[in-house]
Amino acid sequence: MNEFQNFKQKASEILNLDLDGYKEKRIERRTKSLMKRYDINNFKECANRLKKDISFREAYLNHFTINTSEFFRNPKNYDYLRKEIIPKLLEKSRKINIWSAPCSNGSEPYTIAIILEEMGINYRNYNILGSDLDPEILSTAKKGIYSESSIKNVPKDIFNKYFEEINGQFKRYKLSSKIKSKVKFEKKDLINGKFEKNDWDLIISRNFFIYLTKEYKRLMVKKFTDVLKNERYFFIGSTEFIFGSEEFNLKKENLSFYKKTTS
Repeated sequence: MNEFQNFKQKASEILNLDLDGYKEKRIERRTKSLMKRYDINNFKECANRLKKDISFREAYLNHFTINTSEFFRNPKNYDYLRKEIIPKLLEKSRKINIWSAPCSNGSEPYTIAIILEEMGINYRNYNILGSDLDPEILSTAKKGIYSESSIKNVPKDIFNKYFEEINGQFKRYKLSSKIKSKVKFEKKDLINGKFEKNDWDLIISRNFFIYLTKEYKRLMVKKFTDVLKNERYFFIGSTEFIFGSEEFNLKKENLSFYKKTTS
């Protein structure tokens, strides 16, 4: 076992987090960048710091988790969702349950809420939940304040309705309380945690699998599809693909959408 692998094992124990599911090169790269920021010389010193320093432990966890997201990312996907997927879901269920996992800064679940609002769908007819491991990014999501990069794909009419610019040193944009109130958030370890609820109509897990090993990608696809209702949809990133999707009763329908079938 080399020095980094020994560190990874100790870090997993300290953080109570299974790091084996993530690609090793990515963990090492992010660990080294944080070590440089904190002037830490080696992995042994980093492990000791993780064990003794709560604030550093939180910083490591925040630095390690996936926090990249934006509104209406890959707009064609959201057009298809609005025109094809949501109408089909509403035909099947009086109330649809939507889960964004990991939800990062809230851009994706809030995008869904905006689409449903624009479609005139009553709030009583859906639930939207966002889950993420990082408490700091969940706090950001709940505040609903974003930089220009997060809102670059938002259509102008949507922007004018649901965002307002905040005065300050840097440009920031606040999402309306009307939209924020329609999304709930929770802290959840997707890899190690259990998925109790099993009646999801739409699960959104975009650009999560690219960070996982092949073994854990398959594990996570199974965990998600096990709690997805039949004839419902799994929405992944534009650069992602589920190999052997038939094993999970998933059929690719369009772009980034897979439909769970009964056989």
